[in-house]
Amino acid sequence: MKKKLVSLLLISAMTMTMLAGCGGSDQKETKEGNDASGDKTVITIWTKDRHDANYIQEKVDVYNETNTDNVQVEYQLYTDNFDQAVDLAVQSGELPDILTLNDQVYNKYVNQGQWLDLYEYMDNDMKEYFKDEVYEGINEIDGKLYYIPTCGTTGRLIYNKEIFEKVGIDAPPTTMKEMVEDAKLITSELSGEGIYGYAQHMKSASSALERTLDMQMERENGIKKGYDFTKGEYDFSTYSEVLGYWKELLSEECAFPGCEALDIDPLRTQFANGKIGMYMSWTHSEPGVYKDQFPMDSDKWDAAPIPTVSGEEKGKQNIKFTSAYLVNAKSENAELAFKVYKDIFTTEDFLTGYYENGYGVSIIPTIQEKAQLNEEIANKEWLQMQDIDGVLPLTPQEKNEQAVIVEGEDYYKTFESIYYGDAEMESTLADLTERYNKAYQQGIEDGIGTEVKIAGYDPLNP
Repeated sequence: MKKKLVSLLLISAMTMTMLAGCGGSDQKETKEGNDASGDKTVITIWTKDRHDANYIQEKVDVYNETNTDNVQVEYQLYTDNFDQAVDLAVQSGELPDILTLNDQVYNKYVNQGQWLDLYEYMDNDMKEYFKDEVYEGINEIDGKLYYIPTCGTTGRLIYNKEIFEKVGIDAPPTTMKEMVEDAKLITSELSGEGIYGYAQHMKSASSALERTLDMQMERENGIKKGYDFTKGEYDFSTYSEVLGYWKELLSEECAFPGCEALDIDPLRTQFANGKIGMYMSWTHSEPGVYKDQFPMDSDKWDAAPIPTVSGEEKGKQNIKFTSAYLVNAKSENAELAFKVYKDIFTTEDFLTGYYENGYGVSIIPTIQEKAQLNEEIANKEWLQMQDIDGVLPLTPQEKNEQAVIVEGEDYYKTFESIYYGDAEMESTLADLTERYNKAYQQGIEDGIGTEVKIAGYDPLNP
């Protein structure tokens, strides 16, 4: 037990990076208990997001200087392994008071009483203001509200307009075939200058494919993360064609060298330096990234819909909620933590500034009406939500991760064996489908999961 505890503390110390590494150079080390200088109660916030770190740190600094509740907020950024850090903190009983929303973390612990029911502390005015941000079965479960999304994000193609013009590409690709052709053209003509057609941060298959291939398939045939809501079962057989194009896209004829080991921020650095023609990423993060983190002339880049195989619309592309926070229900200062969350993150001043400065796409009607968008965002229409986007139902595994325990590698890693390996397409996808459905049915039999089947489900009107 002692060895386990020591190991746990060492890993926790290694995985956490203070905000000082992301522009907050004056941030002090984490305090525990009360602040020695003023006997203040410390409320700790963990985040995984870099793109808005400077903005939020400024708001936290103002709050620390002006609040009358004798509170000191410690805002901490985890640069890597956020999920693992949370798991370790839950096991050791050292979870912070507030965490930025992470779908995997939220879904993993939502049925274990880990998150505070915000309804317990929301007054009627707050309930009315955020009434449009309540989604039954997603953030509201069994009459309890666990987080309030204030922004949404979805995937887009991000491309360098100067590189496109240099090789004579008139418009961003709309199909995967065009995308592969464009990437090959850029690489063949400009690789001598260190410029390549395409890149994706394939170091983490899940991070890369969640914002790309997942959304391609949602629009291509209405299947979300391999799940068919009409049939009520997993079916990966329709992924073969798009995976064939991905194999080409990640080949040396198209891709930036070393994509298999590339992380997202090094990719963005190369893109900002004019070395990458296009990649796919989130709408909420890139404006802030190229404004603060890796400064890039706004005229040089733009966004477009993610290309699909057919170019046709057969389903909506999922809107992923962002700029939301979970409060630790087991915190000794849960009520005070809720007040800190409310006072910092739910004010119109915070929400308007967040949207106007390009850190997220607001989904709150009053903020959308009030905000004066800067040219960087206003001139890039595909950074805003469009008709191709929608809020999709949760798959069985999203509803309860513990109810679909898949034997072997998950579908992200399995896809990796196809586009970077020699795995046979048809048999690999058939085995993947079988493994997921077996796990899904086992969860139902064990009484952990429930059947998810939507009669008459229309992917274009989810």
